[in-house]
Amino acid sequence: MTGHQVCKKHLAINREIQCEVKSIDAPFDYTDDMHNHFIHEILIMLDGELSLYTEFSGKVIKRGDVGFIPRYLFHTADIITADKYDRIVINVSDEILKKASSKKMDLSQCFEPYDEDDKSLHTIHLEDDDIETIHKYAVELQKNIEHPVVGSDILVDAYLKLIMVKITSKYADSPLVDSPDVLPDIVSRTFEYIDAHLTEDLSLSVLEKAIHHNGTYISRCVKKFSGLSIQQYIIAKKIALACRLLQEGYSPSDVCYMSGFNNYSNFSRTFSKQVGKSPKQLQMATRDIK
Repeated sequence: MTGHQVCKKHLAINREIQCEVKSIDAPFDYTDDMHNHFIHEILIMLDGELSLYTEFSGKVIKRGDVGFIPRYLFHTADIITADKYDRIVINVSDEILKKASSKKMDLSQCFEPYDEDDKSLHTIHLEDDDIETIHKYAVELQKNIEHPVVGSDILVDAYLKLIMVKITSKYADSPLVDSPDVLPDIVSRTFEYIDAHLTEDLSLSVLEKAIHHNGTYISRCVKKFSGLSIQQYIIAKKIALACRLLQEGYSPSDVCYMSGFNNYSNFSRTFSKQVGKSPKQLQMATRDIK
C-alpha cells in the first residue's frame, strides 16, 4: 500500500445507492489507503482472493464470501491473487435500508454489532447458485442506476431488495464462525487505543507508553499498513466522528469539541478540506435527506 495525502476520504460515493460489478482491471475501488464512507459497503467476491481489513479486524475472503463494512468504519484491502479479483461492490445508505426493511426483516442487521463488544468484520459465504443469482441481480441494479429510463427507480428498489433479502436471510441463518484475524497485532492495538482515546492527547509519546513499542516503529507499521501517517489517521478518525455526530443532529459548534478539536476555525477548515463540504453544509444536507 502506498501513502497519499488524506483528502475527501469521506465523500468517495456521491449517491445513496451504488452498485458496481468489477474485475481485476479495476484493482481498487476508491483508494488503496485506509478510508471510510458515509454509507454501508457490501463486497461480494466472485473470483480471486483478498485480505479485507477494517480498523479492528481482518479476514481473507474468496469466491462466495461476502464482507459487510458499516458506514464510517475505516477499511482497506490487499489483493492476494494478482490475476483475479472479480467482485460486486454495493454501497447503500442506512436510510434506504431502513425504508426497504419490514417488521419481520431488518435489512441493515448485517452491519450491526453482534453485541456491545463486537468489532469483528462480519462475513457470510454464498453457494454457487446464490452467487450466480445475485450476480444477475447486481448487473441489472447497476444498469438501472447508471443508465436510468422510465421505471428504473422501481427496478432499482426491486433489485436491491432481492439482493439484500437473499444475503440478509443467509446472514441470519449462518452460525458465527471464528476465522483467523489477519490484522497485524501492533496495528490492531494502535487502532484500538486511538479509537478508545480519540478526543484525548494522542502524541507519539502517549502511544509509546500505551502500545509498549518505540514511537517511530509504531508510525512505520501504521504507515505501511494503512497508507496514512498516524496523524493523518487520527484526523481522519476525528472527521468521521464529526460526520456521524452532525448526522445525528448535533450543532457544528458542539461537534467541534465532541470530536476532539480545540478551536472551531481549525475544525471547519480541516472538515471542509477532507469532506468537501463545511460542517454546516453537511448538517443541512442531512436534514434534506431526512
